[in-house]
Amino acid sequence: MSLHVIIPAGGPGSRLWPLSRAGQPKFLLDLLGQGSSLLQATVDRLYPLTASLTVVTGARHGEAVASQNLPARLNPEVKSKYAMLLEPSRKNSLGAIAWAAARLQAKYGAVIAGSFAADHAIKDVSAFRQAVTAAVKAAEGGKIVTIGIAPSRPATAYGYICASDTIMRAEGDQPPVLVAKSFKEKPSEPQARNYLETGGYFWNAGMFVFNTEILLSHLRELLPSYYDTIQEMVRLTPGTAEFVTLWESLPSYPIDTAIAEPVAARGGVAVVAAADFGWSDVGDFDSLHAALAGDNPLNPVVRGTGESQVLASPGAFIDNQGEEKLVVVGIPNAVVIRRGDVTLVTTTESAQKIGDVAGEQGELA
Repeated sequence: MSLHVIIPAGGPGSRLWPLSRAGQPKFLLDLLGQGSSLLQATVDRLYPLTASLTVVTGARHGEAVASQNLPARLNPEVKSKYAMLLEPSRKNSLGAIAWAAARLQAKYGAVIAGSFAADHAIKDVSAFRQAVTAAVKAAEGGKIVTIGIAPSRPATAYGYICASDTIMRAEGDQPPVLVAKSFKEKPSEPQARNYLETGGYFWNAGMFVFNTEILLSHLRELLPSYYDTIQEMVRLTPGTAEFVTLWESLPSYPIDTAIAEPVAARGGVAVVAAADFGWSDVGDFDSLHAALAGDNPLNPVVRGTGESQVLASPGAFIDNQGEEKLVVVGIPNAVVIRRGDVTLVTTTESAQKIGDVAGEQGELA
C-alpha cells in the first residue's frame, strides 16, 4: 500500500505532568511499559502500510527524536524515504501537516498521505490497520478521510464527528466509510450523552488520510496566504533565516477547524466507522490508568523504582521514583507521582486540571 505517513510529534502532554515534561514530552516516553516509546509504537503499527515516513517535531526535540532510531524500525526501501522535519516553534497541527504534505507532493507528486498522532495508544493493531486501509481507499476517491472512534462513554474531553447515513464505501472485512456531516467541539456532558443516545457520532482522534493535491487545493482556497507561505517554505532549506521568518508568520491553526470543518460542510469529508480497536489518547492520568489497569478499572496501578504500599485505594495510580517509602491509604482514584524535583498528589477526577499547574511550572514550552 502506498501510504505516505506523517507523524506530528509535538505538544508537552501537560496533563501528565510531571511524568511528561517540556523537555521530555509523553511521545518520547514508554508510558505503557511495553519497551517502546509511544512514538516508536506509532511507527511499528503503521510500518506495514508505509511508503514513506515523515516525522514533524519541534527543533528542541530533534536530538531526542533522532535517538529513537526510527529508521531501524522500517524496511530498507522505506528507510531511505524517512525524513524528520524540525519546527522552529509550535504552530498547531495545520502547520506540521501542511508543510509535510507540500514536501511530499514536491518530491513524489500527488500521493495518499495520512497524519497520525505520535502519542496515542492502540490495543488491536490489526483492526486499526483495517481502518487505515479503508481510509486510504476512500481518500483515493477524493475525500479527506478521518478515522472515527466509536464512543464508549459520554466523554467531554474529545471533539466529535457527526456522520450521515450515506455509505461512501464498504468492502469485505474493512469497516464502512460514511460521508461526514459536521465536526463538533468538545461538548458538555448533557450534549455528549445526547450524542451517544442519538447515534452516528464518533470521537475525533485527529487521524486524517488524504490525497496531498486535494488537501493543498482546499488550503489554497480557504487560506490562500497560508498556502502561499507553505509553498515558499518548501523551496527553502529548513532552519535558514528566511525559512524561520516564513514559519513564524503562519497563524496557529488546528487542521480540524481550518480545513476539516469547512470541507465537511460541503460534503468533502468522510469518516471510517471503525470497529473498537482500543484507542486511547493517553491524555491524562485517568486514561493512562485505564490503559494499564486491565479488565478491572478498580485495580490500582503501582510502579516505579521506589518502594510503595497502597491500601484501600481502588483505582489508584502510583509512580514512585523517590528514595523514601510511599504509603497511600484510603484514597480511591489517588494519583501520586514522585520525582526527584517534585511530588504530585491528586485524583484521577482532577486530572484535567493538571495542565494548568504544569503551565505555572513552565512546562508548556
